[in-house]
Formats: sequence, C-alpha cells, structure tokens
Amino acid sequence: MKIKITVLQMLFVALFVFLTIPNLQGQNTDSLSLKKESQHFTFYSTEGDVAVLDSLAEILENNYTRITNQLGIQIEKKIRVKVFPDIGSFHTAINYPNAPDWVVGSCVGDELLLVSPLNPGSVHTYGSLMQVVIHEFVHIALYKAIGDKVVTGLPKWLNEGYAQYEAGQINEQIRKSVEISMFEKMPPTWAQLNSASAMEFGKINGYGLSVSIVEFLVVTYGTNKLVLLIKEPENIETIYGMPESTLEKQWIHYVKHEKLD
Repeated sequence: MKIKITVLQMLFVALFVFLTIPNLQGQNTDSLSLKKESQHFTFYSTEGDVAVLDSLAEILENNYTRITNQLGIQIEKKIRVKVFPDIGSFHTAINYPNAPDWVVGSCVGDELLLVSPLNPGSVHTYGSLMQVVIHEFVHIALYKAIGDKVVTGLPKWLNEGYAQYEAGQINEQIRKSVEISMFEKMPPTWAQLNSASAMEFGKINGYGLSVSIVEFLVVTYGTNKLVLLIKEPENIETIYGMPESTLEKQWIHYVKHEKLD
C-alpha cells in the first residue's frame, strides 16, 4: 500500500490543475520578475530562485526540439516559465490555496507555472520537479499541436500518459505498482479512465495506468503511430488495425508479462 500511495502522490501533479483550472485569472505573480532568457523560454522568479534557472533552462532546451519535432510543431512565441518560491505562493497563484502538496505544476496558454525545485515541499524532490517542468511543457506542446482537442477530444489517459512518458515519469516502482494492481483486480477500461473526474482519475491510479498504456503502445507499435493517435484519437481502430478493446487486452498482457493467445 505504501508503494501505491507514493506512486499516486508523485504522479497526481499536473493534470489536476490543467483540467480543473482552465485559466488562472487573478493570479498574483507580482513578486516574480524576469530573471533569465534562453532560446525558447523566459524565466520569472524571485531573487532566491535565480540559482535554479540555469538548470531549468538547460533541461527544457535539451527536450524542446525532441518534443516539438516529434509532434511536428513550431512554437512562435517564447514560453514564460514562472517559478514560485514555495508551495503556498504557487497554490495562491492558481487560485487553489488549499491544494495538497503534490500539486506543484500547471500550464495555461504560453505560460508554465512551477514550484521552485529548491523548495519542493513535503511530497516532491528537486529531481521530480525537474521532471514536472518537462511534463508541463509537453502539455503546452500538445495544445500547440491539436488546440482545443486536448481538452475536448484527446483521451485523458493519452494526454496525461504522454506527458508523463516524455518527462521520464515512469520507473520500475510505477511499473510494479501497476502490475500488482492488475493481479488484484481488473483495471479500469480506457473509456473509464477517460470519463473519470480529476479526483477519481487519481484515486484509481489513473496516472500510473496511463503512462503504462503509452509505454505499451510505444514499445509495441512505435512512436509514429502514437503521435498519429494524438492527432486523430477518433481513428484508433484504423491506426492500429484493431478495436480499442483488443489493444486493451494486449496492454494487460504486456503489463503482466503474459504471452498473447
């Protein structure tokens, strides 16, 4: 149980805010000022967080071309990255002051908001915040690739799973937790994952399940088909040459290390 709770806390980070707060009107970012610019990003922070901006810029720039090329997009404007000095100021900025400590990142339009990796709070670490910033950038890139379809047409498991996968937010602990849960009971269907509310999605380990689905699709069928699915999720049967239900069964076998019949 401790493993499951840890995995849930580590994953239940970005989509909660992304789905439940479509805009951040009234956010107070007056204490943040422009401190650094890189080729594709501008960074705003307090003086106390200037020391981490080089590292954030490096990891974002190192992943920028890979992710934009993979989705076949160009982003004309620089993305604003706002780094908040602590969890309290971040939660105030997103108009959710009572959010739990695992809510540490968000994105809206061309703006990425993040708790400082230098002060990650009780759940996260410096390293996991470095993954969260990539996760949030992937959400921004997805919006540039397919627009409003991110919210209205992209399955929740695909949206969240892809962001986690590209951010490297899957490891043996997460794989094991998903595998163990499948031996205990049948997992939710992909349709059930998609229809779950943000809270329900977290409670049913939707984040761990989603990234394992994306990993299965990439390992089994390749990245090109996954990107096509992102752009045309309604054509899943045509893209993979089989019903979604068959893919689901293959995924379960993949996670449980079982041979297909």
